Amino acid sequence: MWTWWRRLFEMVRFSDIKEIRDKTIPKGTAPQRDSEGSPLRTNQTVFSHLSRKESLGPEEVVAESVPSDVAARYEKLMRLAKDIGEKVTNDEEIAPSAILAELHAVIDLDLIQPLFEYAMSESANWRELPVHSVEVTLAALMVGNGLGYDTKKLLELGLAAFLENVGMYRIPGGILQKQTKLDDDEVERIREHPEASARILSRLGERYQWLAEVALQVHERADGSGYPKGLKAPEIHEMASIIGLVDTYVALIRKRPYRERILQPEAIRFILKEAKVQFPTKILKAFLNSISLFPFNTYVKLNNKSVGRVIATDKNYPLRPTVEVLYDGLGNKPERREIIRLSDNPLLYIVETVDERELK
Repeated sequence: MWTWWRRLFEMVRFSDIKEIRDKTIPKGTAPQRDSEGSPLRTNQTVFSHLSRKESLGPEEVVAESVPSDVAARYEKLMRLAKDIGEKVTNDEEIAPSAILAELHAVIDLDLIQPLFEYAMSESANWRELPVHSVEVTLAALMVGNGLGYDTKKLLELGLAAFLENVGMYRIPGGILQKQTKLDDDEVERIREHPEASARILSRLGERYQWLAEVALQVHERADGSGYPKGLKAPEIHEMASIIGLVDTYVALIRKRPYRERILQPEAIRFILKEAKVQFPTKILKAFLNSISLFPFNTYVKLNNKSVGRVIATDKNYPLRPTVEVLYDGLGNKPERREIIRLSDNPLLYIVETVDERELK
């Protein structure tokens, strides 16, 4: 049953480790962050509590309807990513200025989280490298926010995430889209993409040499198990570790030619279990505090057997989303729209996530 997991990580070796347990939440206690921002406990039995049923409120309206500026910004990022791909494919010069300008607007308008949630709700095509670049960029910015990065550092992180994968455009499409196991030569070809990215980015001039360094290190791991140089924690650029972590997360939750996608909560649990020695602790903590265990558009089952969809998250309580009820405990659709919030009282709680394909 683990064959496809191994296939997913055939370029990244993970050690067998214990699940992260930075703090214990007593039964019946609403999980919160501690004063140092430590990650929340994310086991399968102690989840966030839900509140009373009520009609849709202003916050949920905003979360449910995608503002035009969010959709427009997402499409602009996609156009920029596709343009980068075309230029790399045609061996043309890359201009970071347009990317930086768009990232600056995203940061100034406080659109990082809305864009991330919008991107995660879109049906991504695994064949499109630009989609992956945009999703990794937005996820990296979420973590950067969690680390307290200022605008300058967020811009640098966003630019590095946007461009770190450019070497993949030099890999033949037949390898990237292959639906069976890669042979040794094909695996080796893919493992060469960080060096290809570094070579491409080094052509941007001395001002952007740090981009080449970050791109070269994205697949390095803190315990020395990564590639291409087997660097260890002190030698790896912090931004490379951030991008490497979110790159793993995005790869898990998106469909690949050899497997179906993994539910977002399950992907987070997998990272908690397998990545402790692969990434610095503070980056893992920022990731857990920034990416909710129940992200926007996740389908969940409550302890009263009703099923709903997450329509909003709370930065202060990442394990306590707002849920729209789709089916009641008897499997019937509600006569009127019902919204369940997490923050008021512990009458209900999430017992598991649900694959949306099982609802159709």
